Amino acid sequence: MIPFIAAGRVGVSMLRYLYKGKKKLGKLSQAASAKAGKAGFAKTSQAITGVSKKGAEYSKKTGKLIKKYPKTSAAVTGAVAWDIFDKG
Repeated sequence: MIPFIAAGRVGVSMLRYLYKGKKKLGKLSQAASAKAGKAGFAKTSQAITGVSKKGAEYSKKTGKLIKKYPKTSAAVTGAVAWDIFDKG
């Protein structure tokens, strides 16, 4: 029973890192878009802006799923991490 309680806490900490990553991604993509626009690459700037908007949209959806199912999301993440580290 205790691993399931810990899984809920892991799900909440995943949300924290998701929000921090989303904030950093937004700042960096905005800076990259501005730099590309100033350099004369208008289409590249538009593409960077579009990708960052889609990233923010999917990040919100992921956050909602983690809030709704914290234990399941922690279990899935743990299984994926175990699979990655087990092959090494």
